[in-house]
Amino acid sequence: MGDIYNNSEYLANNPNWHQEDAFVKASHIVMILQKNSIRFRTLAEIGCGTGEILIELKKQLNASELELFGYDISKDAVRLAEQKNSGITIECKDITRDPSFQKKDVILVIDVLEHIRDYFTFIDDIREKAAYTVFHIPLDMFIWSLFREQMLIESKQRVGHIHNFTEEFILSVLRDHGYTVLDHFYTEPDYSSTSLKQKFVNGLKKFLFTLSPRLCVKTLGGFSIMVLCKNTK
Repeated sequence: MGDIYNNSEYLANNPNWHQEDAFVKASHIVMILQKNSIRFRTLAEIGCGTGEILIELKKQLNASELELFGYDISKDAVRLAEQKNSGITIECKDITRDPSFQKKDVILVIDVLEHIRDYFTFIDDIREKAAYTVFHIPLDMFIWSLFREQMLIESKQRVGHIHNFTEEFILSVLRDHGYTVLDHFYTEPDYSSTSLKQKFVNGLKKFLFTLSPRLCVKTLGGFSIMVLCKNTK
């Protein structure tokens, strides 16, 4: 695939770098941290993109004493982040290769694992860099995707998803690699669409999700999972 995050390919396919999702994702992060009474002063996001989630967190948490940091391997993303002058420290850096990295209270890994070739080594490397980790992971493997595999191929080509997860599988992987799962919940897809066909599918998803969230996630898909973990040695 090459380095699509630094050769402008990813930027060309995703010119907004998914900034439009930042408010909702930040709201979910705040909810899971507050629900579980997680106290923190330092928070870092790995794979922060243009930093929009951190900007939203800064607004929603309204905590002047909170220290926020963002790290991404994409020069394109970091350049866009720096243009915002948000006052948040954002660096083009792979912290798994930075021995001087100072441990944080919370690390965010939001829609990142599905992009990383060796995500097993990645989650091992970041586990001791924070007391808690919040993951957000697309659940791209579901029954309908098995009949329409082109969706998975298109996702790989357009947004770089080279791994496809189910809920039970990724939770078991996190536990195997030293993470204690404290809480998790499904996050719903963006239902806005102008296509009549997609409006019908979205309506069906909403209805089924109301009846049985798990069944909807397993069959129709399009959902992700937010996971709060306590990091163990």
